[in-house]
Amino acid sequence: MPSIRFFRLTKLLLITAVTASTGFGLTAHAVAEKSGSAISGPVSADFFSFNLGGRGVLLASLSSWLQQGRIDTLAFMDADALRDFYAAREGRTLWIDTWGSDHERVEEILPVLEQSWRHGLNPDTYHVREITALRHAKLPTEKAQLELLASDGVARYVHDLTGFRLPPAAIRQEAGFWRKPMEARPVLDTIADRDDPAGILKSFAPRDALYARLQEELVALSENPDRAYERFLPISFGGALLHPGEFNKGVANLRGRLGLKHDPAYGPESKYDDQLAAAVMNFQRENGLEADGIIGSKTLALLNTGVEDKIEQIIVNLERLRWIEEEKPEKYVLVNIPSATLWAVEDGNVAFEMPVIVGRPERPTKSFITEITGVRFNPKWTVPPTIKAKDFLPKLIEDPAYLANKGIDVYQIVDGQRITLDSTAIDWTTVTREDLKSLRMVQAAGDNNALGRIRVLMDNPFDIYLHDTNAPEYFKKPSRAASSGCIRLSEPEKIADFILHDNDGWSEARRNALIDSGKTSEVTAAEKIPVFILYQTIWQDNEGRLVYPSQF
Repeated sequence: MPSIRFFRLTKLLLITAVTASTGFGLTAHAVAEKSGSAISGPVSADFFSFNLGGRGVLLASLSSWLQQGRIDTLAFMDADALRDFYAAREGRTLWIDTWGSDHERVEEILPVLEQSWRHGLNPDTYHVREITALRHAKLPTEKAQLELLASDGVARYVHDLTGFRLPPAAIRQEAGFWRKPMEARPVLDTIADRDDPAGILKSFAPRDALYARLQEELVALSENPDRAYERFLPISFGGALLHPGEFNKGVANLRGRLGLKHDPAYGPESKYDDQLAAAVMNFQRENGLEADGIIGSKTLALLNTGVEDKIEQIIVNLERLRWIEEEKPEKYVLVNIPSATLWAVEDGNVAFEMPVIVGRPERPTKSFITEITGVRFNPKWTVPPTIKAKDFLPKLIEDPAYLANKGIDVYQIVDGQRITLDSTAIDWTTVTREDLKSLRMVQAAGDNNALGRIRVLMDNPFDIYLHDTNAPEYFKKPSRAASSGCIRLSEPEKIADFILHDNDGWSEARRNALIDSGKTSEVTAAEKIPVFILYQTIWQDNEGRLVYPSQF
């Protein structure tokens, strides 16, 4: 099991659930005192069993704590659900042996809760310490505590494994796009009186291949971390790029970080020599960067990534994977924002992948799930409010012909009528953001259109789409975070054919004819195709290796 340091790290993350297990500890006398019994001196289990009836005390304890919705200061996740569950059972316990202390079902589920850290979760959240202390409980009140803690712990565990642990709005997510966590009552009903409760608990965990690979990495980093290289961190080159053949005092740490020893045959210790450059290029290749040997900000950030940084990143990515529904359709499109990559998947196989351009940091692409309904060819472009206000207005103040030069018409709707305006005649210095709301800016279809020749139709509240581009040069830049939020496609024709190839009579010739016509037209897909716009900051490359990007 990982160290206390690991759990401190998980608590630093926004996604880490708030532990509610403080202040635990009712005494064995509490229920008897509440029932009015005058008891003094040591109280034994035999006393309760003989004088009050052990089962009666146990049931009274269960009832009391269920009504309070807590045990001492420890509140249940869903007290109403627990009350309903136990009311339906009419006094039958789920976890404990009411006549003895061999609580076999507790012993079965406890290891699963203890191993919750392998999912990036904190075992304390699921009452592991308290359940462990009470696992051989004999006193009726202790048994009652054990029973309720086991039920609440299991309900919390499955809730956290099957969706958001925090309210989605707290982390700026729209709940409607993502998997809803399983609620307490269905969890307990699913596991009640079934054989192999541990197996049932394990079955709630995601079975995604990336999820399993991240778990393996988390276990390896937590149980057997390689920290030898961390003594060479942080590496710094004074803020400059470092090219092979250059000299810098930070090269000695770079060499140590990559596990190399200085060979005088290659030059002074401060020289970024060919042997070291080869090691850097291999490092870049393994981490999804261009293997050019030049150490810029991205490569340097990755070189300076320590074990705890990786653990933190894994925990966040495990969390995000749990938001996605387990069952994937036969055909779908997936875009990962940090890697700026799109995958088209059909029948469980990647049909193709392509680089894409995503939103720049100040205007990031949102993560969400929706459905592709079709393709629009030769689309017009209606300029979004953000671009009108932040990009176009400053440029129009400098050059009133800016829109006209781009073939963008400006008009207003007055009394239901479209009134076209001469953008060069407008005094843009007096136009406010409020004024811009009434001005519509539309670019006609054509080679200069910002959406290019193909736009994928996919309903969402963010006005984010997959589309072609009239600026393909951005795909050659080191960073592909360059749009205002939409996703630009490097091979839009491939996507169009992927979406429409099940349509009767669809062909490459028909697609080209639609584009060459220059007319705006739409083709509805024979079947809607789910599209997942995700934010996974670790992913697998084609060889199954995990890639930790430095900037996302």
